[in-house]
Amino acid sequence: MTTLNYESYEKKFKDVTLPHFVSGMSAILSFANSAATLDTKDLEEAECEKVKVDVELAYEEMSRAEEEAKRMIDSVMAEALQLTADFDKGKMDRKDLEENLWIKRDELITLESHRYQVNDQLQAARSSLQHTENALNAAEARKGEKITGRDMGIGLTLLVPCVGIPMTVDYNKELNNTKRLVKMVEGELHRLRAVVKENEEEMNKCNRQIPEKSKEIERLKESLARKESEVEKMQQACGVLADIKCKLKYCYDYLYSLHGTVEVLYNSCEDVYNLGPIMPVIEQTFKTIQQQNSHNELLAYDAKVQKMVKELKVIQYRMNMK
Repeated sequence: MTTLNYESYEKKFKDVTLPHFVSGMSAILSFANSAATLDTKDLEEAECEKVKVDVELAYEEMSRAEEEAKRMIDSVMAEALQLTADFDKGKMDRKDLEENLWIKRDELITLESHRYQVNDQLQAARSSLQHTENALNAAEARKGEKITGRDMGIGLTLLVPCVGIPMTVDYNKELNNTKRLVKMVEGELHRLRAVVKENEEEMNKCNRQIPEKSKEIERLKESLARKESEVEKMQQACGVLADIKCKLKYCYDYLYSLHGTVEVLYNSCEDVYNLGPIMPVIEQTFKTIQQQNSHNELLAYDAKVQKMVKELKVIQYRMNMK
């Protein structure tokens, strides 16, 4: 967002109001010179016309100055409202990012803990698989031995029937036991290989997800940092805009008051033929003009305005001395 500063608003305010204000002040000064000269005598037609022209110009220019100031104030008010809304939304977005960041961090911790658990399970499964493979090799070897023994038993049976039959029965029984052992071990081996494969796949999945989760956390941290910077700038801008609005409001209130006074003077001069009856209105107009202070410095501190205010005080002094 664009950085707010006093100078840009002050310049814009003066650009749209000061020319009309200066022109209105000039018309009032011209009227004041006439009033000091004409005093309370009856006015001739040309004098009446000049008075009316000066006052009408003063009224029109002060009206334009007041309108431009009002338009500027409304613009600043609208901008302040929008900025406040953006600021509130920015704070909500920041809060959402903070909460999302905490969630992702918790997910990463949970994922890393799960990886450690899976790694332990994988190591245990691999160890069990190794032991089972060793057991299978031993059973296979034993099975081979029993087959060889069986062949020997058959040979003995052919040679010595009385001895060979018991030997064959013993060999067949042991051989069946060994076959059952081999089959059981092979089944366990198949199960363990499936467990190892499953754990390896889960481990690979964790190894993929953890870097992705870490990158996601980094992106959230960067987004949060940017959002915090935006919110801080908007907060500063809200303060600056509030100060500007207050300063411009003082100037507008001054113009509003002066415009009202000049309007009374304008209406009083509509059918004027003698300034005597409207002297209180004239004095009030001069008094309102001189109610300048540091709060409306954008108008009061202009060199042309200061010069005209001084001249007006001199004229007012001359009129009071009569």
